[in-house]
Amino acid sequence: MMDKYKKSCVLIFLMLTVLLSACGEAEALIRKAETTPTYLAKTSPTASARTLTPTRTVVPTSTVTPTGSAVPVTATSVPSYPVLTGGRFTTLSPGSPLPGDATCAASIRRSSWEPRPDNTGANHTNVYVQGYRLTGGDMQNYGYQGRVTGNFTGTTDEIIQWGACKWGIDEDIVRAQAVQESNWHQSDLGDCDGGVAPGGCQSVGILQVKGADSPPTYPGTWPYASRSTAFDVDFMLGIMRACYEGKETWLGNGYHAGDIWGCVGRWFSGDWYQNSQDYISLIQKHLAVKAWSKPGF
Repeated sequence: MMDKYKKSCVLIFLMLTVLLSACGEAEALIRKAETTPTYLAKTSPTASARTLTPTRTVVPTSTVTPTGSAVPVTATSVPSYPVLTGGRFTTLSPGSPLPGDATCAASIRRSSWEPRPDNTGANHTNVYVQGYRLTGGDMQNYGYQGRVTGNFTGTTDEIIQWGACKWGIDEDIVRAQAVQESNWHQSDLGDCDGGVAPGGCQSVGILQVKGADSPPTYPGTWPYASRSTAFDVDFMLGIMRACYEGKETWLGNGYHAGDIWGCVGRWFSGDWYQNSQDYISLIQKHLAVKAWSKPGF
């Protein structure tokens, strides 16, 4: 009996020893878990992605991220001073810096409006790209020879804007003068007596450049002022700017710089207010009513 009792006690002792040992290991595990740094703890892939993905990208302030391919910047590719005034081109005072071809091409207000679809061919003829360069004549004397290019294509009104921007002449004055000269038709011919243009005409284009006479009033303009609307506008407004700058001292009769209406009249008559008053009045009437904006124009 005593032997059985001893055996039972031994078994109970062994069982208690095992239980106490298991409890000690569990407690150690619990303590280990409680003291393990959180950055070593396992997490789900989703939780890990959220932790590692920042909510915003921080870019150093000195870093510039381009929106497209890098393009070299030149003086003619972007304006170096404000070109537009109130969204339109106005007359720049004598001595003002004049923007170039590319600056004005980038500054005009683009539109699909085309009241003269018959101009399409001439509007999209670029004689500069074709290799033509103006030489000699008045533009050389005025220092503007290299500026007259006709290097632009677009709608009729876009070409008028481009020329007005390039030469610093109010765009509405150019529009009004084009109404009087050709009603905005680039194919229009004038002074048809003894010229070399079709019908014996001497003046051609939307602003009636007179270069098809013999000898030519404006050498080097025929037939380019007839083929290209932009060249016709470019050349005529170059003459206007030269007049406005005070370069045409041969006009006499009180001629001076800064008189835009005197220069408008000079284009018609070749003199200073002697035979141009009626012409000037017609341009001013077209301007006052904006004839180009009327229905049916």
